[in-house]
Amino acid sequence: MLSYFISTPSVYTLPGTWEKQPLIKHGNYAGLPPEGQIVVIILILLFLVTGYGLYVAFGPPNQNLTDPWDEHDD
Repeated sequence: MLSYFISTPSVYTLPGTWEKQPLIKHGNYAGLPPEGQIVVIILILLFLVTGYGLYVAFGPPNQNLTDPWDEHDD
């Protein structure tokens, strides 16, 4: 709420008399280009799928997994 009041321009007292407002400082970082965004999204999905696979293979859900070679020994 405080930042709202700080960012609004001051009210003029007489017509045509405005206080000079300071410029908003901006950084030089423009963000990732679209190609970089796609690469980051693909890497995040790759890490999530890999992490889920490791969790299923070695975590608590592996108690429900069965070995098909042990079940079909003749």
